[in-house]
Amino acid sequence: ARPKEEEVLLLIGRRRCTATLGRLDDWSEEEGEQPMGSSTSKLPALRTVKEVDIPKFIGDWYVIGVIPTYFEKGACNPIEKYSWDSKKKAIAVDFQFNKGTVTGAKKSIPQTLYVDGYPKASGSMKASPFWPVKLPYLLMELSDDHTNCMVGYPSRAYLWIMSKSKSMDKKIYEEYVQIAKEQHYDVSKIENPPHEERKEEENLKE
Repeated sequence: ARPKEEEVLLLIGRRRCTATLGRLDDWSEEEGEQPMGSSTSKLPALRTVKEVDIPKFIGDWYVIGVIPTYFEKGACNPIEKYSWDSKKKAIAVDFQFNKGTVTGAKKSIPQTLYVDGYPKASGSMKASPFWPVKLPYLLMELSDDHTNCMVGYPSRAYLWIMSKSKSMDKKIYEEYVQIAKEQHYDVSKIENPPHEERKEEENLKE
């Protein structure tokens, strides 16, 4: 049975905010983590890329398509800035966005992305929005030049299609959406957040 939602104070930078842990469901029991909830059906494991070149992977990733988490709803100009944290031996993530509109208040949410190697790693990573939470970050697709990627979540509740440019080739985007569909995603839930003053559909290049 799903546990009751509980409010937890998070320390993000120097400010506190409140988040509902019950919205972060389906922890991976296979990894020995305590589940936050249970899936309504058994889904096959998501396919992930075999190898990631971490120095090539780090950089700025623009979110082109997304099935958003609770924290990302209403985000405009969403971008994930990745840099290598040599002390933690992990990727430091700074998720930045404007709230509500492209000119709305700018927000920043730091996270940590744990990998299983450096400079090469597998596509199965762990994202930590705050201690001690570590959630699956499954790199489903990654272009050879490390400029386009798609990240999934075991329950299929969340999805990220990202590019290192503000626009993604429409053909690549459609290929990623088709792959997500084949991996049992409900692709009708994918949203295309706006970047700058452009309309949502203009984030896809012909």
